Amino acid sequence: MSVVILSDVHANLPALQAVLEDVARTAPGAPIWHCGDVVGYGAFPNEVITELQRVGAIGVMGNHDLAALGDNVIETFNEGAHAAALWTRDVLTAESRSWLRALPRVVEMGAATIVHASLRDPIMEYVVQREIAEENLRVLATPLLFHGHTHIPALWSLQDGVAHATHVGTEAIALRAGSLVNAGSVGQPRDHDPRAAWLLWERDELGAGLGTVTWRRVEYNIPAAQEAIDAAGLPDFLASRLAIGR
Repeated sequence: MSVVILSDVHANLPALQAVLEDVARTAPGAPIWHCGDVVGYGAFPNEVITELQRVGAIGVMGNHDLAALGDNVIETFNEGAHAAALWTRDVLTAESRSWLRALPRVVEMGAATIVHASLRDPIMEYVVQREIAEENLRVLATPLLFHGHTHIPALWSLQDGVAHATHVGTEAIALRAGSLVNAGSVGQPRDHDPRAAWLLWERDELGAGLGTVTWRRVEYNIPAAQEAIDAAGLPDFLASRLAIGR
């Protein structure tokens, strides 16, 4: 069974549409999970929510989703993120707010847990260091955790009590119990690759393993996303960074 994991769409409709087209070709009918930060930064918050509703995506709350709902987490944002969050608050429809507000912070889906940031702090902690990965792996109750927040694809696994990072490329990677899997970002990648990222989990339904994960990258209409950001009057760098994946 295939499962699609998306994260950090950030109101980038052209990127989400390109990813969903790739999903339809690669894993038609697969359930879609998302790791939060549906809105923020980009200019299509209501539209991306509508798309995720259309495909029946199941997922969690991110820090930018909270900020768009009026939470004081916005006070931790840089100037551009802060401006985008305030703009998003103004343009969200009542239906979009209701959908965002209903998102939980943690979801367990069988062998996997879904959060935005980390298990210890589902909203804000960045899993970028071995020590942080290790501490989260020690309290993980399911074999796998899928998350986002850093906008960078990553895989950490616990081996002999120590967290080890696995290089992420284009090939499928076999999963082991005790793994943190970062799906990367659909709408604002930061690994110097501007293509939208999404994750395909191909579960091992017959064997004893957890299956494999493969990160896929998809080209999308970056100028369209940039033009919409500019038209909304959002900070220029939120548009320019999309072209360089930073």
